[in-house]
Amino acid sequence: MNKYMLIFRGQEGVDPSEEALRERISLHLNWIEKLGDQHIDSQRLDSIGAHIIDHNIMTTDGAFIEDKEIILGFTIIAAKDLEDAIFLAKTCPLLEFFEIIVRPVI
Repeated sequence: MNKYMLIFRGQEGVDPSEEALRERISLHLNWIEKLGDQHIDSQRLDSIGAHIIDHNIMTTDGAFIEDKEIILGFTIIAAKDLEDAIFLAKTCPLLEFFEIIVRPVI
């Protein structure tokens, strides 16, 4: 089995309320439970941070960031190959709310 990182990136129009967040977390936890041993780790990221472009240009959290550009969190899974990892990512209920980027971990 190989490791793959599923990167969750925001989309416009997602409900930011606490109730909607709790629902999405519950959906994600149920999905993780179904993955069983194929789930390695999941982390939600804070909304603050910095975007470093080079040694002289740095942007920090603020209104300049569009919802669709924010990396919200990640999950690391075990899968036999990229095709299997993509299949598993497509079963994630958060795909209804966010984009999922699938990348092999080397």
